[in-house]
Amino acid sequence: MNIYLNTTRNALRIGDEARRRAETLRTVKLFLAANASTPVSDEMIPDYLVNTSMIDRFFEIEPPQFRGTTEFDSIIEEIERSYVMGLFFSALSASVVSIERMLNTARIRLHEHSLPKLKNLWGKGATNEWQPNIEALAAWKYVSVDLANELSALYTIRCQYLHTGDISTVREDSLRAVKAAYWLLNELIGFPPRLFRLSNFGWECIDPDDAVAKTFYVLQDAGVNDEGRR
Repeated sequence: MNIYLNTTRNALRIGDEARRRAETLRTVKLFLAANASTPVSDEMIPDYLVNTSMIDRFFEIEPPQFRGTTEFDSIIEEIERSYVMGLFFSALSASVVSIERMLNTARIRLHEHSLPKLKNLWGKGATNEWQPNIEALAAWKYVSVDLANELSALYTIRCQYLHTGDISTVREDSLRAVKAAYWLLNELIGFPPRLFRLSNFGWECIDPDDAVAKTFYVLQDAGVNDEGRR
């Protein structure tokens, strides 16, 4: 099984708050050099360029730690950097784009393996309407009811910013969008607990015949057996 791991937060999960914030400072400093043309270490970047609000925002969100595909990695990273740096409109924009892309990708690729077949969506490509995709994935039980409801509510916010709605609450709305995007990605490509468990043998697939498992995870590379074990 191919497993892609985000290790940037491992050191931040242990120790007291002072230690975790110190480690976070080092990590956030590297966000400032994300597009540097030459290698940069955190020691080359002054501490004063990172304020306490950036560190606080770093702890407010949790990108998917494990992924079955790297298809969304660049977006996941851009969302994190933008939000932590305080670029709220950028974070919100990247989040709703990732949601829309994931909804379309999942519905299109999973429809073939799922019941019931939905006549209005069968053979249809990507759409900028979220609700049909949300309802399809919820009907097939690939996303939870709570997530489906949150995505439906967030679509209103998406349209508010895309068109002519009020944007005075962009800080709060961006955080909501970031969390929803990571939630959706976790439920589909982030080794969701309904499909995977972590044991002494490593990751085990509970149901290798599930459409999500077959579509977004390369199970055959690891020789998954009848019990879904690597």
